[in-house]
Amino acid sequence: MNTTLLIAFGILALWLGYKIYGSLIERRIAQPDDSRPTPAHEKFDGLDYVPANKWVLLGHHFASIAGAGPIIGPVLAASLYGWLPAYLWIIFGGIFMGAVHDYLSLVASVKEKGASIVKIAEKGISPLAKNMFSIFLFVALSLVVGVFAVVTAKTFIKQPELVLPSFGLILVAIFVGTLIYRFRFNVWLAALIGFFSLLFLLWLGYKIPVTIGVEYKPDHDYWFSLTLPSFGLSPFAAWTLLLLGYAFVASVTPVWILLQPRDFLATFQLIFGLTLGILGALFAGAMLKAPALAGLHLTDKPLWPFMFVIIACGAISGFHSLVASGTTSKQLDKESDAKLVGFGGMLLESLLALVALLSVTAGLYWLSKPQWVEGFVFQELLKQSPILAFGYGYGELVSQGLPFIAFAVASFFGMMMLNAFVMTTLDSASRINRLIFTDLTGIKNKYIASLAGILIGAFFALTNAWTIIWPVFGSANQLIAALTLIVLTAYLIGVRKPTKYTLIPALFMSVTTLSILLFQTVSFLINGKYILSLVSLILFLLAAAIAREAYKVFAGYYSLPEIRIPNHLKALLLLLLLAGVTFLVATFWVSSL
Repeated sequence: MNTTLLIAFGILALWLGYKIYGSLIERRIAQPDDSRPTPAHEKFDGLDYVPANKWVLLGHHFASIAGAGPIIGPVLAASLYGWLPAYLWIIFGGIFMGAVHDYLSLVASVKEKGASIVKIAEKGISPLAKNMFSIFLFVALSLVVGVFAVVTAKTFIKQPELVLPSFGLILVAIFVGTLIYRFRFNVWLAALIGFFSLLFLLWLGYKIPVTIGVEYKPDHDYWFSLTLPSFGLSPFAAWTLLLLGYAFVASVTPVWILLQPRDFLATFQLIFGLTLGILGALFAGAMLKAPALAGLHLTDKPLWPFMFVIIACGAISGFHSLVASGTTSKQLDKESDAKLVGFGGMLLESLLALVALLSVTAGLYWLSKPQWVEGFVFQELLKQSPILAFGYGYGELVSQGLPFIAFAVASFFGMMMLNAFVMTTLDSASRINRLIFTDLTGIKNKYIASLAGILIGAFFALTNAWTIIWPVFGSANQLIAALTLIVLTAYLIGVRKPTKYTLIPALFMSVTTLSILLFQTVSFLINGKYILSLVSLILFLLAAAIAREAYKVFAGYYSLPEIRIPNHLKALLLLLLLAGVTFLVATFWVSSL
């Protein structure tokens, strides 16, 4: 099989999914009415509630949801199971699960005046479900903030050429946002100015690498290397604190000043990189070097349920519902824009995941390569980093399909594209976490609400505590997707809309996620990884508790038998949950000393 056929079929399938299935969901459930004012107009405050042009909002939404996940997930899945299962899951999971999940999260939030998914859980299920969901999401997002700060800091240390473009984009975004919202500049003309400014920054970053605390001499032609003072900190700690400081400022800055234009401009960069990847795959016509099927004999990571968790972004990801209901719904200008932003944004991410998959399976050699040919071996690069494997595979694929673009240039652009995703996710996650903290505690001071999540993120990042629980984050993310689909189903029951479009994905994702959590609980326990085993068990119990709350709603609607749990068993489970959480907090505290 070659890349031309696979990318062409993928594009056709995703386009048909948008036109046919997306229109069906819009007609049967969303039923947009542009005569109704959206929360962006009804609750306009200049901070979070600000109406945006649909293309600008698509840019913000896509840049926020497309972190490193749609690139790293397919790379890891291909290494374990071959390209075919990943390819099919990305396309059909993206259309029938992920796009529905994202679109209806956005629609429900808009119908409920910009309410977050946890507020919708309170209305659709119960206040208890809302509180449990909120605590879980707040901790998970704080972890995301910390980890993405770590990833970006390490990237800046390894590739100082990315620093100027990454931070320069912030200033360009503020300039573009001012042009659009203060001077009523044409959106596309302002975007064009911003895009060419970004290209200039990419070139400038290549010529002027920036480091903290250490000198850097690149192996390419450059003007000079700029070394910033570290104030006694290690380069890693300095970059991490700087990035967390940026995340704090971004989370409390009015959305029109930075978040909207920054993500819109970042999307130009992402779309440009995505287009190069698509053209490279189309014109290279490269044969896939990876096997179609592999790893069917694996017992420690069986295809089901593991692949459906490894590939989250690109197929279905719980984080997307937080973006859709947390920031995007508060910027939607008209209800009819939701399909393009929610459904279309998800399928655009699926397309990115396909490019990532083809980059490593066709652009790199598998297991070994003939000595007389140039190229790179996937497994050797993967040992260093899946990001590095993608960058090199992307560079090879693009340079093969478009010979006028050198491998080094294409590879650098691929890495820059990935870093832009990570930065946009960092600031979006910080803003969403502020809103969730406010929903949970009632504290409306934006500085306190934002600082709470940033401080926990800093703890995870600087103490390396994130490494203790990150191995179960994939399961936690898909648990959010499963719970979101359950919440949406309960919500649709309440508003008398068809439920099968969310119920079937909810059942699949619930069974998949609970299965992997049980598997991990036992597996980690057997291997002596007691903290990970405990975290997996806590997540399982949390999911079971929220599912039981939802079952009460489903039972009345579907005429299901009532399930009663004895009070003494409830007390025992609550005691175990509290003991587990206390033990984890104590462990993290001790590890930071």
